[in-house]
Amino acid sequence: MNEEDKLLLAKIRDRARQCSDNSMITNSVFLDMRERSVVASSRFDARMIFYGGFEDAERTTAVFLPEYVEAGDLQELFEYFDECSEADPVAIVEIEKDKFSPALSHRDYLGALMGLGIKRELTGDIIVSENGCKMAVLEKIAPFIVENLGKAGRGTLKAKIIPSGEARKSTKAVGIPDSFTVSSMRLDSVVKNAFHVSRGDACAAIEAGLVFVNDLECTKPDKKISENDKVVFRRKGRIIVKDCSSVSKKGRVIVEITRFV
Repeated sequence: MNEEDKLLLAKIRDRARQCSDNSMITNSVFLDMRERSVVASSRFDARMIFYGGFEDAERTTAVFLPEYVEAGDLQELFEYFDECSEADPVAIVEIEKDKFSPALSHRDYLGALMGLGIKRELTGDIIVSENGCKMAVLEKIAPFIVENLGKAGRGTLKAKIIPSGEARKSTKAVGIPDSFTVSSMRLDSVVKNAFHVSRGDACAAIEAGLVFVNDLECTKPDKKISENDKVVFRRKGRIIVKDCSSVSKKGRVIVEITRFV
């Protein structure tokens, strides 16, 4: 654990203590997947759920919950915040570009936020569509973004805050069924075949901390992957293993997956 990780954990422990001492919902800034792994391996003074506003968000806050919040998992937390929106630490800002503007990328929208002086840790996932994007941000900066975000690249923008439940319904990812065979269910074999890279590149990515299993960083190429495991390869996509119980005539494991890009 490096010094940055220690500082991150110290800040998050402070948020957990505030939750415990004051019986109030508290939260961290947005964490990337590696930071989330560091936080997930630690213990805190309050119950914690990783929450990013969207389903399967890659960037999430660590939300600490007092006893009166009866949410035991992410889905129940979604439901709680849908009912008690004033308690939600994350806001969803919908950005619409005018129809005459050129296509804009994730980088364009992120650059526009940076141009307003907004740090990356205050923003979560940005889901781009043909006509704009939806972005998760800390609730406290959402009004500032709505008032000041007018351009990205050569595009002219309009921003508004929308209900999180509405955003989740409109951005729910649709998986694509796929399959391949492997000699064993080692992580490097699954990554190689699922993401169409060489065995060497798969091992290098895993050892570099670019691969996550069930939202936790995994740097061991020989880790065994099982049914229902989620594997994320940063900047490549994610898969969920649906079945790996069948064997081909050549003795190889048939892996059925759902692929999300």
